[in-house]
Amino acid sequence: MIGVEANWTPPYMRSVVFDDQGELWDARSRRLALDLHASIAGEELVDYAIRNLGFVAAKEMGASLRISLRPSVVSPIAFSALLYWLHDRSADRVLISFCDREWTHEMMRSREEAVRRLMSRVDFGQGTRDGDFLQQELSLESLPPSSPLRDVLEMWRASGGKFDRERLAPLLERALQGRFVLAEAAPNRPSLLIKDIGSGLRRPAHHWLSRSIGLRVEDQPDYAYGKWVAGTYRDVLNKGEPDLGDVDAVIRFPQEARQSFRYKRLLVPFTADEIILCASLVDPDINLRVKPRNEVGNAVKVLA
Repeated sequence: MIGVEANWTPPYMRSVVFDDQGELWDARSRRLALDLHASIAGEELVDYAIRNLGFVAAKEMGASLRISLRPSVVSPIAFSALLYWLHDRSADRVLISFCDREWTHEMMRSREEAVRRLMSRVDFGQGTRDGDFLQQELSLESLPPSSPLRDVLEMWRASGGKFDRERLAPLLERALQGRFVLAEAAPNRPSLLIKDIGSGLRRPAHHWLSRSIGLRVEDQPDYAYGKWVAGTYRDVLNKGEPDLGDVDAVIRFPQEARQSFRYKRLLVPFTADEIILCASLVDPDINLRVKPRNEVGNAVKVLA
């Protein structure tokens, strides 16, 4: 990270703004001022929107990018839209301008470094997302012999905790139809990094994750969901035992309506290699929004 003078001004090429609905605007467009019923425009309006409305601004300058936001008020949806946009671009350097009591500027040497820095400064918590991520724990023995998840479990038991990609590949691609995510513990850091994903994940999840290989599990358009997923991965990796459950999650992607993802997922840890595999099967019949009867025995949990 390199300090940058406050009056650093790059040559203009393209400037955009992400609003609190995830929409992208040309920062110079009069439509933005009209939409906000504002009497100001241009850079003055952009500065106002960042400081008071939680918008995010970005500039493209050839192989360089500049991002401006106010961490204390930034909209979660605007922030997610920025990350979505950022991962579709390559950059030799990224200048991040943070508006706290005053503007400060930090130069990052890569897009990945910029994402990590943004994530370290912006944490929305999950208090407003209570009930969005539900999980019902299941017994491993409840898996029927015909389930591909049973095959994954038996393969894990036979592996002795060692990751064998060649042995896994046919099972993941054929039986699971590419519905998997591999994550790996980062050396000397508490982070879990996305190592690989299958081709069978549903859009827009596949579109995002395919651009996130090498980044943290948390670094997803819906940060709250990514943070929850990362927590479950860490728990299983630390315990060293597989975990089976039904998941009923409501996920927010930029510029799209809230979507319900319902799936049965199996997490298996390869502790010898510090790798965790998430294998899943879509199951629209899962509905954890309805409280189960007391005699069912498996309580539905809201995982924060």
